[in-house]
Amino acid sequence: MPRGHTGPLEAYRRAFVRRIVCLCACLVAAFAVDRARAADLPDTTAMDWSQVSEYRIVPGDRLILNFGLNTTGTADVLRELHVRPDGRISVFPVGDVVAAGRTVRELETDLVVLLASELKQPRVTIELAEIAGNKVHVLGQVTNSGSFPAGPFMTVSQAIASAGGFKDDAARNSVLVFHRDGARTVRVARVRCDRALKSGTLEGDLALSRFDIVFVPRSTIGNVDVFARQIFEGPGSLLQTALTGWELFNLKRVFVIPAGAK
Repeated sequence: MPRGHTGPLEAYRRAFVRRIVCLCACLVAAFAVDRARAADLPDTTAMDWSQVSEYRIVPGDRLILNFGLNTTGTADVLRELHVRPDGRISVFPVGDVVAAGRTVRELETDLVVLLASELKQPRVTIELAEIAGNKVHVLGQVTNSGSFPAGPFMTVSQAIASAGGFKDDAARNSVLVFHRDGARTVRVARVRCDRALKSGTLEGDLALSRFDIVFVPRSTIGNVDVFARQIFEGPGSLLQTALTGWELFNLKRVFVIPAGAK
């Protein structure tokens, strides 16, 4: 074949290479445009912490109360206090103050108001130095009942999985979640775990708060109110085991949350 002359096969090969090079260049350009657009968009994976509810103090939390500079102006006056099982702290000179159930800011406001009757221009800043154990309790027809560490987004199904899963005779569509709401009030929700798992949506997989009790019964519960009182009252109650977060609990009211309610 004369020099400078290419056959059909060589021409096809060169055309194919040019197409590949052109395609790669287009892909690189498109990728660069996508990156530029992504840089201008907000990060939708970042959590908006401003929407998270403020932490509420519970028994066992350790607080540091700062009353400001001492009379000599050399150091701050600090008091370290543990929230007692009854939810109170002792603050001089006003005495016992209910801390449990309040946010840090709410407790600061309450203390300033109380101290104003005893001191001139009182001020106090509270630091949450240590929180009580973050646990949920899983009881009933599960493989290994007990207390388990609870992450911030633990659900009922995750808690049951931590306990080794259901026993064969568990009433999976009648799981009860007990949430302590104040000193003598408990809120009860019924969770239909089996239905949620089979549907694959997990819409009914209730999110837990720390110290919640997940109870898996052997059979379907008829009257939840009566059952809750049997669980929490009397010499054979669950609370005789002194579950963390339920110390000194005396049941007065039961609120049953309707199925599907948040």
